[in-house]
Amino acid sequence: MDAGLFFSETYEEARSRFLETAAQAGARLTAYENPRARGPHGIALHLDTAWFGPDDAETVLLNTCGTHGTEGFAGSAAQLAWMTTCGPRDLPPRTAALLVHAVNPFGFAWGLRGTENNIDLNRNFLDHNAPHPENPLYDELHKFLCPRRLDDQSMSKLVGAGARFVQKHGQWALEDAISRGQYTHPDGYHYGGLKPEWSNTTLRHIVSTELAAARRVAFIDWHSGPAGDGELIYLCFSNPQGSDFARAAHWWGEDALDPATVNAMWGSKRPTRRGIMFWGLEDELAPHARLTGAVIEFRSARHKPSPSKTIRASLLERWLRFEGGLDAPEAKAYLEEIRDDYAPRRKSWHDNVIRNALACYRETISGMAEWTHECARAAD
Repeated sequence: MDAGLFFSETYEEARSRFLETAAQAGARLTAYENPRARGPHGIALHLDTAWFGPDDAETVLLNTCGTHGTEGFAGSAAQLAWMTTCGPRDLPPRTAALLVHAVNPFGFAWGLRGTENNIDLNRNFLDHNAPHPENPLYDELHKFLCPRRLDDQSMSKLVGAGARFVQKHGQWALEDAISRGQYTHPDGYHYGGLKPEWSNTTLRHIVSTELAAARRVAFIDWHSGPAGDGELIYLCFSNPQGSDFARAAHWWGEDALDPATVNAMWGSKRPTRRGIMFWGLEDELAPHARLTGAVIEFRSARHKPSPSKTIRASLLERWLRFEGGLDAPEAKAYLEEIRDDYAPRRKSWHDNVIRNALACYRETISGMAEWTHECARAAD
């Protein structure tokens, strides 16, 4: 099997292949068009779902991709591989699967991580009627994280300011302030927004309607980014002392979910988070269903030799959005740089992504069957 055949070059190609393959595998398909944004050349943007199995299944796999836009290439390929290799036909009795393709179709189509409003969806799933979380250290960083130019002089100033910040607050404080989520600078990094995004409300609608009969939901949210070559990092956001975390550890291995393992594979101590989609869906399902799962990262980027290189993809995305524009002469080259971090074209990465994804699907579906049987025995 040539793993590279599952990878698409564009969002349009990925969507077309998802729909065709899902239909051939017997899925019930639903499309949701984003009325607030368009893709390159004015194309319409869609979030698509494919349902396999009985409509009233009480145990369901919920599998999403493209939450962070351009990271969707790996998740889309994984979904295509699962559907192609008889995954739907191998579902255990009384279980179903709901595949969600391109949660953030704008980012997927343009090759960016955020939504049409520069919002990081994994910071947007919180109660927007309550005061938004503060991030005072980000306020201190924002002024030098947003250079008007990306020349050597500007990068030198940025690195110098970052070094002074680290000297004052520490390296982890820098990483945490940038990536935990902020709600004060719409043109900044990991902006969580002040109201639910279209993708947020659409996904909540899908979960509340499609999973109304579910009592047990296994969740895989495919992502990519950390340095490596297709290895999986399991980010479980369940209560570490709770039964859902224990169940995920049983499925995928206690070592895989161990914070020491996660930090080592991530490359540093992981920052804190706000507004994670995992928690939003957990709350959405809480009245009637348990959620066991994880955000699962395919390691993808090359190791970077300097701080400015490490943050470069984020700098490029922000520059394209707010300084140069997506039609700038530099745009094509910059978008290719971003893609190389999140969806590289190297064969080894393709091979590892598909092999590891299919193994993860098998482990998860086996765990779902065991979960179903446990609950059935308990009810007898």
